[in-house]
Amino acid sequence: MATKYFNTSVEHLYLMKKKREKKKIQIIKTVIIICLLLLAATNVYIVISIANTSQIFPNENEPVPTINSQVIIPSISPTATDNFLPTTQAATPTTLFIPLLSHDRQEPDVRSPFSLQIAALHLASTNVVFLEDGSYAIIPAETESSTLEDSSYGYLAAALKDSGADWTRVRVEWELIEPNTPVPGQQPEYDWQYHDENLRLVADAGVRIIATLSDSPTWAASSPCAPIYPDRLDEFARYLTDLVNRYKGPPFYMKHWELINEPDSNRYTFGHTSGHGCWAYDGDQYAQMLAVAYQAIKEADPQAFVLMGGIAYDWFEEYGGPFYRYFSDDVMVNGGGSYIDALNFHFFTDFRAEWDRWNPNSQDRLYGWIPAPSCGTVDDGVGTPYDVDGFDVVAKTTHFRNRMNICYGVSKPVWLTEVAGHGYPEDQESLIQQARYLIKVYARALSAGIQNITWFSLDQPPYDPYGQALLNPDFSPKPAYFSYQTLTRELDGFYEYSHDLNTCLWGSAGVSCYVEAYVFKNDAGEEKTVAWGSTRLPFQADQLRVVDRDGNETMIKDGGEGDRDSRVNGIVTLKLSDEPVFVSVGDFGIGE
Repeated sequence: MATKYFNTSVEHLYLMKKKREKKKIQIIKTVIIICLLLLAATNVYIVISIANTSQIFPNENEPVPTINSQVIIPSISPTATDNFLPTTQAATPTTLFIPLLSHDRQEPDVRSPFSLQIAALHLASTNVVFLEDGSYAIIPAETESSTLEDSSYGYLAAALKDSGADWTRVRVEWELIEPNTPVPGQQPEYDWQYHDENLRLVADAGVRIIATLSDSPTWAASSPCAPIYPDRLDEFARYLTDLVNRYKGPPFYMKHWELINEPDSNRYTFGHTSGHGCWAYDGDQYAQMLAVAYQAIKEADPQAFVLMGGIAYDWFEEYGGPFYRYFSDDVMVNGGGSYIDALNFHFFTDFRAEWDRWNPNSQDRLYGWIPAPSCGTVDDGVGTPYDVDGFDVVAKTTHFRNRMNICYGVSKPVWLTEVAGHGYPEDQESLIQQARYLIKVYARALSAGIQNITWFSLDQPPYDPYGQALLNPDFSPKPAYFSYQTLTRELDGFYEYSHDLNTCLWGSAGVSCYVEAYVFKNDAGEEKTVAWGSTRLPFQADQLRVVDRDGNETMIKDGGEGDRDSRVNGIVTLKLSDEPVFVSVGDFGIGE
């Protein structure tokens, strides 16, 4: 996360405190269970008890079985919210969405690009109590003294499931799992409880998990973010072997492993903060670590997928930031490209100017203020040049992908494990812009060929004051959350990018588009267009189905209301605005 740092991690301190209080947990659980039983005896039904988790993804092509569950809720009719039952507490207008986690859907399509970051994994289990037999109870949140708005999710896994995401990215911390120095000749001592409980809740949401490996214990590195000591790589390999073996099967089915978050950060500007790496000047050691990790992970699970750590790759040191521009170059020079299955970077729109300027149509390039980017020092014009296309996330994608390919012969799929825009709870305009930008950046990124895209984030972590989450701190949804739901629903299955219909001009202020429109196809060859702009866009059609970011559907007939050419001519002309819409052509049964 390129703009979000503190010198101490609130989340880290919380987690270490939790470990110290581990012995108290069983007592607390017992007290809570007794209280719940007493409440049940007085007809205050507030608990959903869910039995042990069964296999979530037992077979690649079979429906997922239903988890046995016992529901104790008020007697009300459920709404059609994908296996969620709403329950309203007395004397409060607040609605809590409580998932039954019945998993009556197919395994998420691995081609789906839709992922959400859970930034504070410990919040996945808010209002959840784990019982002695391995089952857990979900307790509706208290609302009398809270600031909940019209609706709020009881815990993060519920919001994740309801979002429509098929993936989530979470942080897995070595220092929490193996805090004690291993003793030669003895089995390592692992503490799996924290990750077992929270990862299980996440897996129960029916998503695939991208696990970001982070935070080395004090005995394995000079700081949690720093390079692992070379003489501790054997212990790291053993830890990875045990980690993958534990979580590759039911109920977790974790197959995707990311090696460090933003390892291109230096340890001198900000140090260890919230799960970031600080390997900036140690690309050679990172490549060595990749070689060890890749072998250990693949031997434990040949089907595993290993991601390069998502690099920030902007806010560079020359601009006063903490990120070293040539970290990925150093990794590839030292052979690191042989030990990853995908390249991986992050994109935050605050830094788009750095990437737009390399486009040949930009003022910088047209007037010769900078040369074409080249291998070696990027702006000296000495090395082999390479192309940059597009703008915003497309420009950064083509820059990074082409540099890795042209300069180092590394041609791999590209993943984007952090992307975001700002939406501040008290700033309505920023909330609207965030909701719009979410759809726009996904459409652009997919047009650039990015395979998987993670929005940062679902929840707001304590180290991020920039309003990038889709939920408010009380877990009530922002407008962008509903945009995400619409995006995942409307582009479900439309994973193949076809072409764009863009009309854009470059000038002194950068690029300006009258029309931005990206066309996607599904397996049946049907097309769906994501479009926005400031002018009209014609479609050869008798009818259009148009869906806005909130999911509202409008049918427009040739020559009817909404057709801006007002003629029956086999063309429906749509007036675009800054609000992105999803457009389908076809016979949708609109009457005469």
